Amino acid sequence: MQLESTQRAMNSRRAEVVKAVCDYIKENQTSRITLTVLGEHFGISPYYLQRTFVNVMGISPRRYLEECRLNVLKRRLSQGEPVLSALRKTGYNSQSWLYGDWKLKLGMTPSTYRNGAFGILLMYALGDCPLGRLLVAATNHGICSIRVGRNDEELVASLPLEYPKAQLMKTERVSSFVEDLKLHLQGVKVKLPLDIRGTDFQLKVWAAIQRIPIGETRSYSEVARIIGQPLAVRAVANACASNPVPLIIPCHRVIRKNGSLGGYALGLPRKRILL
Repeated sequence: MQLESTQRAMNSRRAEVVKAVCDYIKENQTSRITLTVLGEHFGISPYYLQRTFVNVMGISPRRYLEECRLNVLKRRLSQGEPVLSALRKTGYNSQSWLYGDWKLKLGMTPSTYRNGAFGILLMYALGDCPLGRLLVAATNHGICSIRVGRNDEELVASLPLEYPKAQLMKTERVSSFVEDLKLHLQGVKVKLPLDIRGTDFQLKVWAAIQRIPIGETRSYSEVARIIGQPLAVRAVANACASNPVPLIIPCHRVIRKNGSLGGYALGLPRKRILL
């Protein structure tokens, strides 16, 4: 009992350290931040800081810094700021960081993103399913978004607002995905191509969730252990909440370790039905 209490205290202390590091990175993201800088600021060794941060967050401090900068960059670009100016104000003096891997970072060229995804085609189709009205959206590469709601107007309006100038097209080309998804919900194995992006940690969590068999559940802490980062329980929950295709990546099979349902993007009543 005393050992468990000591372990909880240690985990709490680690979480506090990591939260402080996250706050520091967000507040100073335009500055030069390295493990050495962080270690000196917090009075801990860079090795301990790196290991603790990865265990809790599932990603390194450097990766976290890049994600913070990318979020700011997206906001600036969506407001119409020139690419080079937005990059510099985000903390980068060169465009090579972004243009070298723009597809993974933005899903499109920075100039296209700045123009609100003008010229990008988002196709969608609607249908009925046991959970309500279903919307499936896809690019030419695969399914990028799934929505469930009460009426078609709400579903179309709920499509990702990140790309306000993307061309939306209701088309029969995506209807087959709707029908396949309904079969998938019945337990039939179907091939559903995806076009989704996430952080390295999110992709790792989503891959682990896809391996949970039908009819079984895992707790958030079990998923954290499966991916080799047992302290990253909260980060696992956040990755579940960020899942853009919740019926294909079955985050409804992830619950709290006490048996309660936890959260679900499509609502707890639908999570109960799916389980």
